[in-house]
Amino acid sequence: MSDLPSGTDLLDVPVDALGGTVRIPKSFHIRERDRAYDDWTLSIWREFVQNSIDAGATRIDISIAAAVPKGYDGRPPDARSVTRLVFEDDGGGMSLDVLNKVYFALGETTKSGGDSVGGFGRARIMQSFAQVRYSVRTQDLLVEGDGSDYRGFRMNDVHRVMEDWAARTRHLAAGMPPGEERDFVEAAAEARSRDAAEMRGDDRFLKGCRFEVDLDPSTGKNDWSKPTVAHMRKQLEQYLSQSDLRCRIFIDGVERVRPARKREARKDIFATLDPPEVLDAWKDNPRIKILDRPDGRKDVAFGKILVSKDAGNDLVVRVSGASMFKRTIWDSPKNLVIELDPALAREVMTSNRDSLKEPYQRAVDHFQKLMSTDARAALEKRDQKQFTVLSGGKGRRVARRAEMNFSADIKVSALSSPEAPEAASAESEGGETSRASRRTYVRFDKWRFDDFLKDGLGGVPHVDFAAFFEALRKSTSLDDTFLGSWEDTLQARNFVTTLQRNGESAALEAAGGEMLAFLCNELRDRRLRADLEESRRHAPKLQDMHDIPILKENLRPDAERLGEKAAKERRTKLLSAIGRADPRNWDPTSGKGMRPRKILAMWQVAVDACVEMLMETQPRQKPFPYAAGFYFAHPQWQHQPHTGEDGWTNALAVFTRPDDSDETRYFLLNPLKDEDFSLAFNPSQAADRSDMVSRAMHEVAHVVAPDAHNERFAGALTFMLGKMTPGWIREVNRSMDAAIAAVDAVYAGARTRVQPLDDEPGPRPGDVLMEALPREAAQVLAILAPDGTRELDCDRIDMLESAFVGRDPAAAFAQPDEPVAPQPGM
Repeated sequence: MSDLPSGTDLLDVPVDALGGTVRIPKSFHIRERDRAYDDWTLSIWREFVQNSIDAGATRIDISIAAAVPKGYDGRPPDARSVTRLVFEDDGGGMSLDVLNKVYFALGETTKSGGDSVGGFGRARIMQSFAQVRYSVRTQDLLVEGDGSDYRGFRMNDVHRVMEDWAARTRHLAAGMPPGEERDFVEAAAEARSRDAAEMRGDDRFLKGCRFEVDLDPSTGKNDWSKPTVAHMRKQLEQYLSQSDLRCRIFIDGVERVRPARKREARKDIFATLDPPEVLDAWKDNPRIKILDRPDGRKDVAFGKILVSKDAGNDLVVRVSGASMFKRTIWDSPKNLVIELDPALAREVMTSNRDSLKEPYQRAVDHFQKLMSTDARAALEKRDQKQFTVLSGGKGRRVARRAEMNFSADIKVSALSSPEAPEAASAESEGGETSRASRRTYVRFDKWRFDDFLKDGLGGVPHVDFAAFFEALRKSTSLDDTFLGSWEDTLQARNFVTTLQRNGESAALEAAGGEMLAFLCNELRDRRLRADLEESRRHAPKLQDMHDIPILKENLRPDAERLGEKAAKERRTKLLSAIGRADPRNWDPTSGKGMRPRKILAMWQVAVDACVEMLMETQPRQKPFPYAAGFYFAHPQWQHQPHTGEDGWTNALAVFTRPDDSDETRYFLLNPLKDEDFSLAFNPSQAADRSDMVSRAMHEVAHVVAPDAHNERFAGALTFMLGKMTPGWIREVNRSMDAAIAAVDAVYAGARTRVQPLDDEPGPRPGDVLMEALPREAAQVLAILAPDGTRELDCDRIDMLESAFVGRDPAAAFAQPDEPVAPQPGM
């Protein structure tokens, strides 16, 4: 409007004087490039590669070199030197119509469907319009431009146009005085002459696209970000290292070897959307997983999480193997990839493709949080927990407060607790104790699926749900399983259909709280029945014992850290040790399981004593049923808070309450050593007994603070430690001795035969034992059989074991009237 006379009203201007085209100066493109992209020198490679992938290219040729500026349309160059990128592919290319109506029309796109990712149009500003000069050759066309100006030609006419541009540039140089500026313009004219010579007669049809882009190496926010040849090579390599491209790539004529990457697809990543945000095209695409939520919204799987074998904390977001952008996840043990579904990628990413839109970013933020708090839970495939309660003949124990004496002769320093004592059921005599209340509603959210895989739902472990799901998949009728008895047949059928099509998480989400409560109640009852049947099969072994809970988890050693062979060997050794310690494999007639049974008996004594102490020191604690058992697991590589370093860690003992609707508390001892999985406790060792009591006291203190080592836990533990007098310890040891004697009585008469079982050279282990014992001990413990073999009295060995510790073995068998030689140091 500056050309209008001063004071002229706009309405007085003739209409034909207002016609024309909106002009966009090159400075706008440069500002837009620098504002929209954190690092356009990296993003430019993403745009080139992604366009080639969308066009179906199988080969890409790239060259990066310092070059002489050429100028545009006979005008002198804008830059004194340039970094020239040449990017050529064998994709579908662009027609004249596409170039005119799409490439040079911002906001237009041909990528409106299918699995192509592009379509924003904004990338062309950074890729071409903001650079010193650009040209696009495709099919039989060549288009060259500078900023918003561009001209297109047929290839059979390009050499004439280039000669004309060279002549005009040369004429411009001739009018300049001799000097550096003139030499610079003449060099540009010579570069155009070389273009004309190379293109003379070159009118071949180019299937794909060839981009030639000149960058100004003097621009950039910092010296390290200037687009020099070295910097652009480094950025290209960084981009390719983040990608996993299937096409062949040649850089300066040399093919880049595609590195072998092993990544495992772990899980879908879901975003929660309102129904209007779910496009109709997604609903019609069977590849896109869309799940209904109870609140009416939808969960859309917009990508898959892949885990690299390489250690690191990078999270790369990719489409069709091409990197879009990278983020950092602190405390992540592995480099991760989110592979976006190409059919959703345009809607998932922002317009400049270096971040995600809000609902999808929320899903990634949740995953990042899970990675930072428990990376193993987020990524690693864990063994499912296996929790079983073997019903002993004596049932569960019940913790009760001490009886109160209301006699006037007793003086107290304070009033009794205002809380009325609560009646507790007595221990059952071989029957079931009171059952937990039945659930009426169970909540499940999609984002809790990892917790479901680890801990189950509604007090039911995932392994039981998995077995039920497998039965549903194999069933031919809804009535084949108890699901047929659910009151809403349509909902039950929908549950089965969703399970088969979309998996466990979707089925649980679709079930709703009341149906989930029904499933949990049924599965829990059936587990109880199965455990009772298992217990009945082993009733002769367990009739004199209380209920025995057994928890097994993390039974797969870390193969990545240990190596496949070592991990397999350790797993085999661990499972064998668990088999020997499992009460179901104990056999008093053959002597199997005597030592683990003694360990369990001692643990029961320790737990009983600590529970009694807890009830004494915590007068407001309500009565609760409890049981003592075993915990089996392989050590995990974790951070050690007490040392500040990583290392192998395993729980020494565990407090658990699998079903929050059941008041039963379970105190579980890990009876195995972490190194070789041998038994960790010797019943005759005072140090082992003390260790066991300490573990029991720690776990019992968790009754008042189940999930944390907080102030309540510390207070309960402190009060209990205050009651740990020498007299109390002596009483616990006497109870342990009585428990061990009871086990000896059960195993009375057990014998072990000492005889060669193979042809290996050397003495048998039993022979070595007999040779090591004094003659008196061998005579007492060994019984010579008629066939020449010997039987060892295991009961006698165990009873005399403590006598050998710290003493001369001969002294244990000395007659009372025989003098015993003094030992060194005595």
